[in-house]
Amino acid sequence: MLMLWTFAVLLGAVAGREVCFDKLGCFSDDAPWSGTLDRPLKALPWSPAQINTRFLLYTNENPDNYQLITSDASNIRNSNFRTNRKTRIIIHGFIDKGEENWLSDMCKNMFRVESVNCICVDWKGGSRTTYTQATQNVRVVGAEVALLVNVLQSDLGYSLNNVHLIGHSLGSHIAGEAGKRTFGAIGRIT
Repeated sequence: MLMLWTFAVLLGAVAGREVCFDKLGCFSDDAPWSGTLDRPLKALPWSPAQINTRFLLYTNENPDNYQLITSDASNIRNSNFRTNRKTRIIIHGFIDKGEENWLSDMCKNMFRVESVNCICVDWKGGSRTTYTQATQNVRVVGAEVALLVNVLQSDLGYSLNNVHLIGHSLGSHIAGEAGKRTFGAIGRIT
């Protein structure tokens, strides 16, 4: 086992690879993402098509049935999303999925006390794999969340101060990645 671990660390010392995706940027397998003592295995995140991230919008008008939204301004305008409300984005973790009851239940509890846009991020295509691969996929999902909120800001004039990212498990890492990619403009991350 020690020889296998040593071999993996030595392989991590060689030059890394990189993969790039339209609108999201490039991702490498260099340190700190791979090739370190804590992460000796080299890996790259999967493509957005393979992860298949979905944004499920619940509002006070549709508390029981989500509307699927994308990072397209016209799609968002044609939904129940309202720019005069705060937005809570809930992100599940490893092996979970965005359509689990606990996510929509959190939205419903928010609706009891305020009018809010509640978006559940479903990235089950990237979370239901090995833990090592899922940890790589969080970077792509974080970039997709950042793209969504940047579209809200640039195309709808929505203030990112009104966005609250709520992440569970690896979902919290996705929230952090989205926060990094929006240069700390997100109002709150939990």
